[in-house]
Amino acid sequence: MTDLTTTALEFVRLYGPLALCLFVFLETSMLFPFLPSEVVVPAAAVLLVTDVASLVVFVVAGGVGGTLGAFVPFSVSAGTRVGDSDWLRRHLRVPAGRVEQARVWFRRWGQWSVLWGRFLPVLRSVVSLPAGFAGMDPVRFGVFTAVGTVGFYAATGGLVYYGRQESLFAALVAFATDRPVLSATVLLALLGSGLLVGRWRSTRQGN
Repeated sequence: MTDLTTTALEFVRLYGPLALCLFVFLETSMLFPFLPSEVVVPAAAVLLVTDVASLVVFVVAGGVGGTLGAFVPFSVSAGTRVGDSDWLRRHLRVPAGRVEQARVWFRRWGQWSVLWGRFLPVLRSVVSLPAGFAGMDPVRFGVFTAVGTVGFYAATGGLVYYGRQESLFAALVAFATDRPVLSATVLLALLGSGLLVGRWRSTRQGN
């Protein structure tokens, strides 16, 4: 895993946003589902984000790669029987347990989970599968995926950008002071996500 991470970051260093876009596409499409995105994406942001323009390019690269990649498992699952996990394992290398987890999550929280699921490591890629199984409208799927994916990369790149301007703690304090309403909204969203994750885990344990 360490060698894979090092290789991915070296490609990002050499080829910049194009390499990031390709990496995100491969990870989100689940063609290479074991790519360590939780490590590579923040590190890539550190390499690529130096000013506002590079932040925008970072967000666009991640958003395009993630949105296009998500349509691969979505399209595959849309034409596949729900219980045919063997087919999925052969073609997308997806563990059956992850498919079932995503199905439970989607059944409980509905189509909106496609949007905010892009912020969560466990769901970011696999949530496309139950959306396809459920016959979700492709246009709505694309919009929800794009919004969630762009939001994730904007948040990641934004933290790196503000961290470069001053210490991260000072930046967060200044942001909260200057924008109290927005800060409260973000905090409530994070708390809500935490509660949803907790309820999901409780549901899994209960099942």
